[in-house]
Amino acid sequence: MKRALFLWVLVSVFACTSALGNEGDLRLGFLARLRTNEDEFYRIIKESWQTQGWSVLGGNHDTASAYFYESLNVMIMALRAGQLDEIILPDFTAEYLMRTDRTYRACCVSNSGRMGLCFGFMKDNAALADMWNSALTAMKNDWTLTALEQKYLKDFPDAGKYYEYDAKTGRKKDPYAIRFERFTGAPTVRVAITGDIPPVDFIGPDGFPAGYNAAVLSELGRRLKMNIEVVAVNAGSRTAALVSGRADVVFWYEVHKTLPNSNQPDIPDGVIISSPYLEWDKFIHLCIAE
Repeated sequence: MKRALFLWVLVSVFACTSALGNEGDLRLGFLARLRTNEDEFYRIIKESWQTQGWSVLGGNHDTASAYFYESLNVMIMALRAGQLDEIILPDFTAEYLMRTDRTYRACCVSNSGRMGLCFGFMKDNAALADMWNSALTAMKNDWTLTALEQKYLKDFPDAGKYYEYDAKTGRKKDPYAIRFERFTGAPTVRVAITGDIPPVDFIGPDGFPAGYNAAVLSELGRRLKMNIEVVAVNAGSRTAALVSGRADVVFWYEVHKTLPNSNQPDIPDGVIISSPYLEWDKFIHLCIAE
C-alpha cells in the first residue's frame, strides 16, 4: 500500500514538472506561521526554492500568492471550494489525507531540508522546558520515540480502518486511543494540541487525542510523574494559548534546523522550544484530483 502511494506521488511529481510556465497566479494555502505574514513567508519560501534547489515545482510558482489558515479544516474547505490551487503540508500529513480521501492528489513535492517539530514554552517556564528536554533525550536514547513513530506514523491506519473489533464480543475497540496516567498529588501540565497535522497531531474519530503527539505526551507524563490536561486549540492560536496562560506547553512549533531561532518564521518572541521530537525533509503540495 505504502509503496503504491510512493509511486503515485512520484508519478504526480513528474507530471507536475511538465506544467512549469502555466499562466496564472497560483493560490497556495499554508497553516499559519506565527512570526511572519503571508507575503514575507512566501518570499522566504520562494527564495529557498530558487537559490537552494529545495523543490520540484509545477505551475507558475514565480507568480504564486500565499494564504494563511488558522486550521487544517478551514484550509481544506478553501481548497475544495476552489479558493486555493494547492495546500502545502508536511509529507506525513499530506500522505495521510491522500490515504483517507481520494479527492486529493499530490501535484508537487518540495524538498524542504531538515525540518523538525518541537514543543513550545514561555521563557519564564524554562524549568519545565528543561525537564521536558531531559525526558525527550532519554526517550530518544532508549528508542521509545522510534517505536512510537513506527506505530503512530508508519503503521497508522486509514480512517476507515482506525477501529478494531474484539473477536469474542464483537465490540468496537480503539487500539490507538491514548491513556494519560493520573498521579495523586502531582502537578498538572496543560498541553495545547491542534489536530491540524494528522497523524502526528491528531484528534481521533471520537474527539479524543490520538496519534503520535498524544502518545509522546502520555509517555512524557509517565516519566515526569505529571498529570497531563489536554487543551484543544487551532494552529493559529498556539502562542495565544501560552501567552494567556491557557496552556503551559504547546505540542508543535515548526523549525528549520539550519536557521537560528531568531529567524524561524514559526517561533514568536518570548517562546522557547524543546529539541526536535520528530524530523522530516519534504512538503507535499495537495490539489483536487480531476
